[in-house]
Amino acid sequence: MSRYATGAALLVCAFMATSVQAQDALDLDLEAAPPSTLAWSGDVLAREDVFRSVTGGPEVTRTWARLRYGPTWQINDQWLLAGAIRVNESTVGNDRVVPNHDNERSRDLALDTLALTYTPTPDTRVQLGKSAFPFELSRMLWDPDLRPAGVFGSQRFDFGTDNTFQITGGGFRGEQMFGDQSRITALQLGLNLHQTATVSPEFLLTELHYTRTDALAAAGLARGNPVAGGRYTNTYRILDAQFVLHVNTAIPLRVLVDGARNLDAPDNLDQAGRMEFVVGNSNRASGMEAGLAIERIQRAAVLAAFNDDDWWFHAAMHGSMLWWGYGVTDRVRLRAGFFYEQPDGASSHTRRLMLDLQWRF
Repeated sequence: MSRYATGAALLVCAFMATSVQAQDALDLDLEAAPPSTLAWSGDVLAREDVFRSVTGGPEVTRTWARLRYGPTWQINDQWLLAGAIRVNESTVGNDRVVPNHDNERSRDLALDTLALTYTPTPDTRVQLGKSAFPFELSRMLWDPDLRPAGVFGSQRFDFGTDNTFQITGGGFRGEQMFGDQSRITALQLGLNLHQTATVSPEFLLTELHYTRTDALAAAGLARGNPVAGGRYTNTYRILDAQFVLHVNTAIPLRVLVDGARNLDAPDNLDQAGRMEFVVGNSNRASGMEAGLAIERIQRAAVLAAFNDDDWWFHAAMHGSMLWWGYGVTDRVRLRAGFFYEQPDGASSHTRRLMLDLQWRF
């Protein structure tokens, strides 16, 4: 699969642009609106973060807030243009971004989204610009707050009475901090079975190929990946397989099993795994959820500059996260998360507590 990832991604994009098959509606990240309408939307995240290191030193506490806001212009029934700015503010300065292993500057004003989307049919999508990564990946591999820039295409095919197959491919600039020049080529195959049934399995196979990554290592974003002389000692061509089980009952259940391998890394450095269990749903009014995630990431298994910065360690680690969430309204959510992590070679664990208030408007 890896040998043909770049060509396959380009073929997917070309096919998406010409496909005109009429099928069922696709749940897009950017919600469609009636033709020629302009809507404004955004979200706010306020966080209290308390961290204690493996050395048993004093607790580190910080308060952090982020605002994302912008317009979505539904040009007609096929074209949509979306944009947003991002404003960050924190009680600590930007000099702590690298030591705190963050994926965003503590204090910042930046472009979050600027993307043009073409949807010739409900099952076909092509997008050009800067926006959320369009691939379904666990936080072991990707931080959903990151916004790479590039082009991708996605096509869904229905078969049977309640099953779908989807292919998504594209090429991107990483758009991390500190002058990142990385390139990402990605291809994902997804299979959803019995989507409206009580029990619905999902299978995802993804290849991620990273190139031009030296600026990340030079900026101090290796985060446990092997480096020498300010450069990565390995290249990163990652094959990831996920199995997701959705149980659609009055109290929903979601189980994730995720395994990844860096095909360019040596044995004993190349594998990562994550298991995740979520009961309930806090994305609706009065809804509650509880979750547990367990991770083990070997030293060169994933590119640590891009995975989730809620976790303190990004590679050469193992740990767990326990969280509880409550939906105050359909748009306001509270979450408390506790992280218990241990880097390879350490004799004790770090402890981290995050208290979040999220508001979508």
